[in-house]
Amino acid sequence: MRYLALIVVGMCCLGAQANEAAPSDIAPMPADPAADAPARIIFSRDNNAPNACDVELYVNQQVVAKLGPGKHTSLDLPSGELSVAVAMSPDGYCAGRGPDVAQSVILRPGETRQFDVMVEPGQVFLAPAID
Repeated sequence: MRYLALIVVGMCCLGAQANEAAPSDIAPMPADPAADAPARIIFSRDNNAPNACDVELYVNQQVVAKLGPGKHTSLDLPSGELSVAVAMSPDGYCAGRGPDVAQSVILRPGETRQFDVMVEPGQVFLAPAID
């Protein structure tokens, strides 16, 4: 009988603790994003480019933005597989001719990816940003 009383008291204590709020220094687990949640790609270009020409950003063979030195842009895109590329703008003396090589990027719902636009003499390309 004594053991039964101890078990009942223990269960009551556990029930009382279950009603207490979680400690404030513990962050709740984020919910998984919905399957149709957009993903985000951030493109950044530094100020140290060898020229002042703009670059064009392409997603699925369509120009979606132009970036000058030191600029950045953020695009909300559907999750899944996308083709991304970059090329010198055909405007002005830069006379770009469109992207040479496209990269395949697979984005999960709610994911954010960052790319640096690298401009070097005679070429422009995308590199994953390293934190």
